[in-house]
This record gives sequence, structure tokens and C-alpha cells, in this order.
Amino acid sequence: MSPNPVNRKTIGAVTIGQTPRDDVVPHLRTALGDRFEILEGGALDGLSEDEIKTRTGRAGGDLLVTRLRGGSEIQVREELVTPRLQDCIRSLESRAELILLLCTGDFPTLESSLPLLYPRLLLRNIVRSLAPSRLGVLTPAREQIETQHQRWSGLAGRIVVEQASPYRRPEDLDAATESLRQAGVDLAVMDCIGYTQPMKQRVRSRLERPVLLASTLLARVAAELLE
Repeated sequence: MSPNPVNRKTIGAVTIGQTPRDDVVPHLRTALGDRFEILEGGALDGLSEDEIKTRTGRAGGDLLVTRLRGGSEIQVREELVTPRLQDCIRSLESRAELILLLCTGDFPTLESSLPLLYPRLLLRNIVRSLAPSRLGVLTPAREQIETQHQRWSGLAGRIVVEQASPYRRPEDLDAATESLRQAGVDLAVMDCIGYTQPMKQRVRSRLERPVLLASTLLARVAAELLE
């Protein structure tokens, strides 16, 4: 018998892209189970693609890769999405018990009256505890490779970063995984919320090494906190 809906707990999920994130949220629901309800908020909701590109051209901060409602990839800047993410968080605070950030960026200025789970912090702490000799990192855009080397430095003897967008060709993910395999990494991090559970299984089967996925990690920590 399924749980009484009255007893279901509500989780907010904010994305730097547009909602619904039907590429990610269904996997969160699977990982969480039917004890939880997910409410979404999107930093780019209400903007056209042309408006996003125009505003991105005037913004600064780290390059981020996300997904529009129709499924296409778009690149944005942290300065553009941060205040809009904050608005999403505020809109969910009265309706949720915990908020998930559906992006592996840093966003140090975000505030919330509820627990706010950052996937990057969770991933980094796990990697730090495992202390791999060679860490593989998958990232969506080639322009992010240098930044990823800096972000993950000090957590492994060697950092190997490969580019493969979760929103483009599966063959790119296979090629990136093969490069990590040849580099001999002993742990891989899929450093974008857009990577899905089937993608992780694809990488894991080819790499034959442990693989960390941000979305399922978020879901499992959220369940642990709320159950």
C-alpha cells in the first residue's frame, strides 16, 4: 500500500535552466521513492532563448551549461542566474522542507531558511574521503576544463578532465569515458546535474571503476535528512 499523501514530505528543486527538468527530476523521484513530492523552480523560466543569450553576453562569472524546456543545451553565466535562483529559492521556502540545487556550480551567495543541498560540496567531500590517486572528471563544455582542474586540485594525486555534454551525442560520452579509462583513473565524477542514471551506468560499464553522480547523491542525502 502506498503512503498516505498527507504524510509525504515536500522537496524543492531549483535549476539554473528551465522547468520542468524532465531529464533529471524523474530520476530523483525514483531515488527518493513515493514518500516525497518535488516542486521545481527554474532560473531561466519566463525567458526566451534570445533573451537568455543577450543577457548572458552582458553577464560575468563562471560559464555554466544547462537545458532549456525543449531539451536543447544553452550556456549561461553565473552572474545572470544567481539572483534568479535566489528568487526560486524564496518562492519554495514556504512550501518545502528542504531545497536541492540542481547544478554543480558553487553559488556561494545563495541564502535559504531551509537546508540547501549543494551537489558540489557533497561530491567534493566524498572524493576527499576516498583520496583517489587519479580522479576523472566529466564536464559539459570544453571551456570548463581549466576551471575543473582548479576546482578539483588537491583532492587526488592527478586530475583528468574530459568534456562530454549530457545534452548532446552519446558518442561524446563514450569517447570521454575511454580517455578516462586510458588515463587509469580509479574514480570518476560526473560533474553536471544533467548527467543521468543511464549515463552513469554507461560510463561505469566502460570504465569499470566507481562513478559518482550528482543527482542521485542529492536524492539519497535528502532522503536521509527527511526520513
